[in-house]
Amino acid sequence: MVTQIREKGQVTIPVNIRESLHLSQNSLLSIAKVGNAILLVPGPSVFENISAKFSKAAQEKGITLESLLKDLKKMRRKEY
Repeated sequence: MVTQIREKGQVTIPVNIRESLHLSQNSLLSIAKVGNAILLVPGPSVFENISAKFSKAAQEKGITLESLLKDLKKMRRKEY
């Protein structure tokens, strides 16, 4: 599916998706940038709290985004 960003940054979520997630006008959506993608999740953001906790723990252990992505690629090669 493809949608277009409107003048004020608005996008249209197709009706079948809105209905299946029980979204209506004024429904709250949490939004996050994940790599080169945008993630929309119904409801208020618990993602930001979890993300902050994860980032802090990773930083304390010296884990970087680059190392996580590198390990993910290794794991995917093993699985497939």
